[in-house]
Amino acid sequence: MKRIIKITTLLLLILLVTVNASAQSKMTEEQKKEAKAKYQAYKEELKLTEDQSNKVDAINTTWFEGIAELKRSGAPKMARYKKFKSLNADRDKKMKEVLTKEQFKTYKQQQAEMKDEFKQRRANRE
Repeated sequence: MKRIIKITTLLLLILLVTVNASAQSKMTEEQKKEAKAKYQAYKEELKLTEDQSNKVDAINTTWFEGIAELKRSGAPKMARYKKFKSLNADRDKKMKEVLTKEQFKTYKQQQAEMKDEFKQRRANRE
């Protein structure tokens, strides 16, 4: 009887940890709306033409897919960091081909602002 209770308790604990981890990785609807609004503002600030907008969407989609794959990979931290840097460099190269010099300058400023925001959020978590 004690063995059944221990096994049941262990299974419930594993289930709770799994559900909790799953819940933390999913964005709420509010977070999705906020992200979409930020992305629209980002594109508007760049004053993209329709053709540029389509190309930027494709570049960012490829980048986001790479980031998602990186998160799932389970690779060592340094390998993930190098891959992240590579993804960013590739995205910047492609963006430079699509954007005008002024737009690219604005894009780099936006990147710096987002990096600062990320650092601030990370500091607040700790």
